[in-house]
Amino acid sequence: MEEGSGEKIRRIVVAVDSSENSRKCAGFAASLANATGCETIVLTVIRNSDVVDTEGRIDHDKLQKTEEEARGLHEALVIGSNMFTFRNKIRSEIVRADNDDVADAICKYCAETDADVVIIGRRGLGFFKGMLIGSVSEKVARNCQCSVTIVK
Repeated sequence: MEEGSGEKIRRIVVAVDSSENSRKCAGFAASLANATGCETIVLTVIRNSDVVDTEGRIDHDKLQKTEEEARGLHEALVIGSNMFTFRNKIRSEIVRADNDDVADAICKYCAETDADVVIIGRRGLGFFKGMLIGSVSEKVARNCQCSVTIVK
């Protein structure tokens, strides 16, 4: 979707984690999806560092548990936000951030799926901490090729 082109939104990605902001993001995404009838992809990124053992190898039990938790989160967000209607197509996706860069994984996923909009929550790191380490939402806004909506 090009800026000012008047093209319809076909696909949105809503990036979620277990934070309270994810509920707000899901609600915002549901409103947009219900208004446009677009495809909605609920996305969670798992950092490799969250699922490796002490030797640095993937702990498949931990990975499976983390993926199950993400699927449960997705289901709760979809139901809780009234995202599901007859007009909407909804997918749930879980991807791994190989280099632990969640923002990079989100932007890469959006490019690969030809997303028109990514919706992401703002975490509120505070001015100084945000300036020092940056935030995922800020990095997504700066680096994604599609439109970005940050929900507070």
